[in-house]
Amino acid sequence: SFPTRRSSDLKEEGQKIAQNALNKGKEIADITKLKRDIKIEEDIIKSYKMVIGEYVAANDLLKDDELVFDQRSKILECQKKLDELNAKLEEMSKNNKQV
Repeated sequence: SFPTRRSSDLKEEGQKIAQNALNKGKEIADITKLKRDIKIEEDIIKSYKMVIGEYVAANDLLKDDELVFDQRSKILECQKKLDELNAKLEEMSKNNKQV
């Protein structure tokens, strides 16, 4: 009787371990899914904020707001540099075609 009991105890213990592992696996999958869903929502919020920012900049809104004014000034500086770099690239491309 002792080996039979022990065998059934081991079987029961094995089933408990397997169930615990299964539950842990499901929990980890649920956590991973939640983290992914959180990241998706954060990215959506970020894109909406970008749309708002582009709208404010494109329509020259909130002129009296110091932060917006400073950021718009930086955008204009970058745009000027971008124009210069594009002109330089265009010039270099023309020169390479002539060679």
